[in-house]
Amino acid sequence: MHIADTETVSGKRVASSAAAVANEFLALGRLEPSAPPIDQMKLQKLLFYAHAWHLALHDQALFEEDFEAWPWGPVVRDIYSQTRKYGKNPVSEELMELQRTGDNVLDYTFVIPHIDVRETKEFIRQIWDVHKSYSGVQLSNSTHAPGEPWTIIRDRYGNLDGKPMIPNKLIEDIFRKKIENAEQSHKAAI
Repeated sequence: MHIADTETVSGKRVASSAAAVANEFLALGRLEPSAPPIDQMKLQKLLFYAHAWHLALHDQALFEEDFEAWPWGPVVRDIYSQTRKYGKNPVSEELMELQRTGDNVLDYTFVIPHIDVRETKEFIRQIWDVHKSYSGVQLSNSTHAPGEPWTIIRDRYGNLDGKPMIPNKLIEDIFRKKIENAEQSHKAAI
């Protein structure tokens, strides 16, 4: 369970927590029942793309939790722990995190985190609008393409039994390159 206490990653302030971002996606999914449901795989991949694009566009992590390379793609372990009970079914409950409430060693409580910053909510909405029509399997397949962070880690380790971490710097570099390539293609088309 993630503990909501730290606000920086590599010295930079993070916008939120993985559970808060997941809850935002779940809320958006409830508002659009015609979109494919959000099962645990789709939720993990939505989190990955939101985090990756946030790193590339804003030079900061969207949340502090790390992604690990699991056989079916990038996974935030805590989110998996909270959603595995759903299997292939839609995730129907909001996720929780442990939050520090005071200075005492036992001053913690479970909370349902939400996104409070308007810009962060808008950013997540943009990611949702691009990816909502895809299933978890389709999004997972796209994370397995050549040159993607998960694929690079899989190729490096060969075996993902240890569920190695996917470094944020690798994710950021790859997604920044996507932006550069898109800008170059746009300039060439003009």
